[in-house]
Amino acid sequence: MQSAVLKGNKNGYEIVINDKASMTEVFQKLTILFGELSHNKALKSAKLLINVNSGLRLLSEEDKNKIRKLANSYKNLLIGKFVSKIVTLEEAHKMIKEHSIETLDTVIRNGQDVFVDGDVLFLGKIHNGGKLVTTGNIYLMGESKGILQAGFPNNEDKLIFGNVYFSQQVRVGEQFEVIADSQKVLNISNSVVYVNDLHILSYGKIDNLKQINPKFFNGIGGI
Repeated sequence: MQSAVLKGNKNGYEIVINDKASMTEVFQKLTILFGELSHNKALKSAKLLINVNSGLRLLSEEDKNKIRKLANSYKNLLIGKFVSKIVTLEEAHKMIKEHSIETLDTVIRNGQDVFVDGDVLFLGKIHNGGKLVTTGNIYLMGESKGILQAGFPNNEDKLIFGNVYFSQQVRVGEQFEVIADSQKVLNISNSVVYVNDLHILSYGKIDNLKQINPKFFNGIGGI
């Protein structure tokens, strides 16, 4: 196999790097491929986006910058994203956090803020003036008379599950609502608080989760 191969797809072009080749060989081949692309008369007038797939090789930031610099030496070439089959330790920790749920059984009192990194299953009690904040989703199985915030600080894809009817305020990302001012809140245990396509806080039922958030629904394999 060559040190680097150019492939075309519906989204543009992709450079596939042979993870067994030396980087010296890779850069030599990239110089040839980029030159051929840049001087192709049929493509010369267009700005070409090129993604780089390094397979089982994890490119260093120095190597990535050298590839970007090489592409930038041609006016019509632009490097898009770098992908590989290798997961860094930092990415692995992030994936674990995103797919695990922390269980919290405590009392959050007036004036007290509790922060959770990731999803939380809350079994305790939040007093008026207490606040539960999480970067992920909130699964409320306990009692809330305080403030609930999912998707901190600005992730509007997150959800709050459970009965928030007696809470002071709910917030998802940057969208919030004072419960006393709302006529939309459902006094049921299987409710879902979410941000709709108009970036407005909305309320629904778990039964309609597929329509509310298809990405989340598919991610858990449906209900």
